[in-house]
Amino acid sequence: MIISNLIYDTPSLKACATTCFAWYTVAAPHLHHTLNLRQWNTVTTREDFNPLAALHKLGLLPLVKKVHFRSDIYQSRWVVPEIFHSEGLRYFSALTNVQDLILTHLDLSEFASSIENCFGHSSPTLRSIALWFSKGHPRQFLDLLRLSPRLEDVKAVHYTSIIETRNPPDTKCAQIPGLLRGKLTLNGFRDQKLLEEIIVSFQGMRFISMDLDGVVGAQLLLDACAETLQTLRFRPETALHSCKVIL
Repeated sequence: MIISNLIYDTPSLKACATTCFAWYTVAAPHLHHTLNLRQWNTVTTREDFNPLAALHKLGLLPLVKKVHFRSDIYQSRWVVPEIFHSEGLRYFSALTNVQDLILTHLDLSEFASSIENCFGHSSPTLRSIALWFSKGHPRQFLDLLRLSPRLEDVKAVHYTSIIETRNPPDTKCAQIPGLLRGKLTLNGFRDQKLLEEIIVSFQGMRFISMDLDGVVGAQLLLDACAETLQTLRFRPETALHSCKVIL
């Protein structure tokens, strides 16, 4: 009960963790809840995952529930397949309790069919995926979403779809297991056909909350979630341009 009141107070949590083993056991999951992976220079190397070895030695990787691939270098795309072909991937695969995955400046087209090999180990627990300033083919976006059968929240901020020749969504194709019943956040999302493909692949949507800004095809989302939507945030001049009134 004491620790639960300190989960956002890192200095106090650290103090509690040094008190005794029992207090450490309770405080440690809150101290190591989030793992931030950063690129430290402009050269992408296979050593980018090496710091995970120390965390693995201390037995802390199973405590991580959120992984954030940060990009502190302007427009640098350092999350590439090369960094996953390393000794560090063995430690990255030890992150077996990840619920939230945040990826910045990711180019899905570089992963081709390897996206599951890189992130598939998190599929049993993953509930939230967020993409910031990323791009890829529509099929690869769907492949990322299909990673987890427990996926609830989806966020895409300034995601760019790589243009390709596309057929209408196949309503007879294999359905993607998933819930999509949490929160949908889209900012600067311009691919209406991709929204159609997501709705068909997941047999609809059941989001209870949506945050829309600059979305083309917002009406599709409103129609798909008409029976479940409880909270809607949008900018009228962009997100719901040309949408009919639903209230």
